[in-house]
Amino acid sequence: MTEHCTRNRSPAWLATDSLRYEPVAPTVHRPTCPCPDGMACCIRTVPVSGPESARVTNQIRRMWMRWNTGQAAADRYMAPRHRLVFVTGLYLAYLIALYGLVGIHGDSIGESLVRLVTPLIELGLFYSFTEWLDGRWPGRIASALVLLIAAIVSAIYAVQIYALYLSGNFITVLAIENRTESRIVAQRSLYLALLIAVVWWLIHATACLRARRAPRPTSSGLLPTQRSRNWLLPLTLALLLVQACLVPWQGSTSLLEVGYRQAPIGSLVSNYGKVLRSNLMLPSSRQTDSAGEAATFPLEKREVYSTPLSFASTDNDATIKNVIVIFTEGTSARLIGAYGGQYPNLTPNIDRLAARSMRVTHYYNHTAATYRGIQGQLVSGYPWAGGGGDTDAWENSNLRSSMVSTNYRSVPMTLRDLGYRTNFLSPHHDTVELNTMLRMLGFDKVFSFDDVSRDIAPGNPMYTVEGALSDGELFHALNLLLQRHTLSGASQPFFTGVYNFGTHAFLDVVAFGLKYGDGSNPSLNKLHNYDHAVGTFLDYFFASEYAKNTILIFTADHATYPDPAYRQVAGKDYQPYFVDQIPLLIYDPFHRLPATYDANGRTSIDLAPTLLQLLGVRRVDNSFLGTSLFEDNHQPIGFSAIGREFYATDAHGVYPEGSIPATYLKPFTDDKAAVEDYYRLEKANRIFEPLH
Repeated sequence: MTEHCTRNRSPAWLATDSLRYEPVAPTVHRPTCPCPDGMACCIRTVPVSGPESARVTNQIRRMWMRWNTGQAAADRYMAPRHRLVFVTGLYLAYLIALYGLVGIHGDSIGESLVRLVTPLIELGLFYSFTEWLDGRWPGRIASALVLLIAAIVSAIYAVQIYALYLSGNFITVLAIENRTESRIVAQRSLYLALLIAVVWWLIHATACLRARRAPRPTSSGLLPTQRSRNWLLPLTLALLLVQACLVPWQGSTSLLEVGYRQAPIGSLVSNYGKVLRSNLMLPSSRQTDSAGEAATFPLEKREVYSTPLSFASTDNDATIKNVIVIFTEGTSARLIGAYGGQYPNLTPNIDRLAARSMRVTHYYNHTAATYRGIQGQLVSGYPWAGGGGDTDAWENSNLRSSMVSTNYRSVPMTLRDLGYRTNFLSPHHDTVELNTMLRMLGFDKVFSFDDVSRDIAPGNPMYTVEGALSDGELFHALNLLLQRHTLSGASQPFFTGVYNFGTHAFLDVVAFGLKYGDGSNPSLNKLHNYDHAVGTFLDYFFASEYAKNTILIFTADHATYPDPAYRQVAGKDYQPYFVDQIPLLIYDPFHRLPATYDANGRTSIDLAPTLLQLLGVRRVDNSFLGTSLFEDNHQPIGFSAIGREFYATDAHGVYPEGSIPATYLKPFTDDKAAVEDYYRLEKANRIFEPLH
């Protein structure tokens, strides 16, 4: 037996063109390899004679030739088509997500054609540019650049397809601004989508590298020959021009669903551009007036309301008037039973509160999301900064200090000056900047997740939802604070705000949560579970002395975000805007309030002055934009602003900018100008003059 190494070469007898030959030393392959690097490249030869030798070697030769033939055929096929196969795969995946997961319907023929063609334009731009670049500079740098561009395109399509699956929409401006909450949507399916994108890109990269080694055919077909490559640059420029013309229609719209003129890459680029442009449009430092004098504070005034409350007082002789305001995370009114919800026994405890309260109807959120919603209601303004993003944002460490130093006159600041103890119960750890914002608004104490676990309910298992207190734990902590009189002294009134997290968009109840019905719809489950937690608080509240001396307000920080689960149950008349009617229930033991009160389209900008009028706080310095709901604001519409997206509201519905009825155009234009002025004044720190 002899032994020889065949690394980097084929057996000589495989090079023959004949199927019949006489092997000099017929061999059989064994797995043993004596090479020092352990590669199975050696052939142990054992002399074999006769027909068996010819049969074995012929079989090996056929297998070798088939492998080489197949590999060559694959190279010949992929060389002209590998990039086309790549973009076709992305396009088909997008169509499957669009029509299979989102279920687009109702388009006209023209809209359907535009919806199909728009992504072809951006993918065609990628195809023509990379083909031209690959042919113009066929070097390693160009190859690396082509593969980098392909990786970016693949990643964008993956995340946008995932966004379609999760929300029925592309990534919006609001999502970019609140990207710090991305942990909520970072589910396994996201990582699966990214993994598929990576695998698809690796297949494409392998094909690209093999295609570069393959000879370029000169026959006609899909592979660009040298003549056809001359057209790639003009084609690229033409597609680039078309793509530029589509940019104004690529961004997210007020209607939170995919527009027929949107495409994955164009939409993401456009929305990021909106975020960056919005930040650049605002002044960046304290301003002075045209005369060069110190900046003035045009929003300041000395009264909160002008006319006495028209409701009679009760016989309540309590000397202390406490206030609790519950800001429910992202909850519209339409599912609540007291507001006409169609799901039996979904919210029995909230309905119980409504039966003992004044139920305000046709009342809308004036902004979104949580940071803007809570701050905006407590200062009666339109805050520019959201939770996170590339604009001014609380989660942006470089900008946080300037926002903390901005002067407002909030409800807790006003009541603190009147002798109230002000508190806020937050479900978050202090590492979440919502708690920083709440402290900036003037609360004496912000009870955080850490306070609850360490001081309020030590030893209690802290059930959490995405790192925040569950709704049950939150209201259990509130009950303990009330029982222990921790919120104020014996003769001191308190103002307390509460915010939950369990009803946030894209969540479902956790394993120990209470589900509704068969538990198949997360939106119903969350609201039903939250209602149960509220019920534990109401049981204690109405059985305690607090029911006699505390105004209890139940509302929301903003409307429900229209994720797919919510759209399934929101009703046929629902339009997926981020502005909708929200609950406002006011339990007041000091006034004989009516069972219902029609806000006639007004918004949560009016909450702060409404609350202060109930408390009889009239003559205090403030910079509120809103008017008490109990006074006429002389406006035919309500107005909502989410950054640069503007809406009008009335008793009949929501009207985004671009769909404003003619009779509302003048007040809408005036309100929009007032909000943009507020943005500029806020940026220049001219909302409220600092107190010395």
